[in-house]
Amino acid sequence: MSDFVIIADANCDLNKGLRERFAIADYVPSHVVLPDGSEQFTDMDWQLYKSPKEFYEELRDKKKTFSTAIASTGEVRSHFEPFLKEGKDILYITISGGMSGTYNVGLMVKKELEQEYPGRTIEVIDSLRYSVAIGMLNALASSLRSEGKSLKETVEHIESVKNNLHQMGPMDDLFFLARKGRISKGKAFMGQLIGIKPLGDFNLQGMTTVLGKAKGKKAALDTTIEYMRKTIVKPEEQIIWLTDTNRPETIKELKERIEKEFHPKEIIYVPCGPACGVNIGPGLAAAYYFGTPITEGSVEEQKLMNEILGK
Repeated sequence: MSDFVIIADANCDLNKGLRERFAIADYVPSHVVLPDGSEQFTDMDWQLYKSPKEFYEELRDKKKTFSTAIASTGEVRSHFEPFLKEGKDILYITISGGMSGTYNVGLMVKKELEQEYPGRTIEVIDSLRYSVAIGMLNALASSLRSEGKSLKETVEHIESVKNNLHQMGPMDDLFFLARKGRISKGKAFMGQLIGIKPLGDFNLQGMTTVLGKAKGKKAALDTTIEYMRKTIVKPEEQIIWLTDTNRPETIKELKERIEKEFHPKEIIYVPCGPACGVNIGPGLAAAYYFGTPITEGSVEEQKLMNEILGK
């Protein structure tokens, strides 16, 4: 095995079992600011809350406001430095730089520590993704390392495929989106009333673009499967990842549909953790997979979605 360690960003949502499976040496936690103003470290093992259900039900409470804060340079250093002292190089894949300052903090720490530890290398990758999509890239890096790939080769491969990593699935809590200012309260009310469910994929800037809207859960899942069919590449050779924000029935149905339609090598489900969940809110059920390259301005993705929806 190549002599570098993988340190995860807590936004990747890899629980202890998955971190052990993919030999993730450590992770850098971020912070959740609770409604009473206090801060706690996020973790990927649900120690802060009893369950995802409890967490997402609290998020729906209009009287309670949660927010997040990124790890400081000192906190990142404290997770990197012990491995540098052992003579290890480091790979750190962060949440999208379009969503968080975590990537820039990682670059600052890289610059400082590489000066202090000459001969050691720290690679920081902007995933341009969030939640389990980052976890997928960590898992891929682990597989490449197990194959004997060097740190440089691993980074080059991750950079070459990260914009082939898609998201698709419905979001159904429009009231939370309205609270975050992403849609108007009027649109949220009417959309919720008639069962409108937005569906989005990643764009080249590391954000999510809403490509279409389906009416009702069945139509949303049908659209998700058809979009995946048109964009996925070699599903039988992939691990497809799933996450949700307190939508257990929807994600169960999506899992069953994916197994039937695509026969992937494996499906891994992980609930979306507090680090990302604070900003996503309840209502998401999505699949993450490798496929065709994301296009500039999401032009081809939008065209595909329009065809599926009959526009």
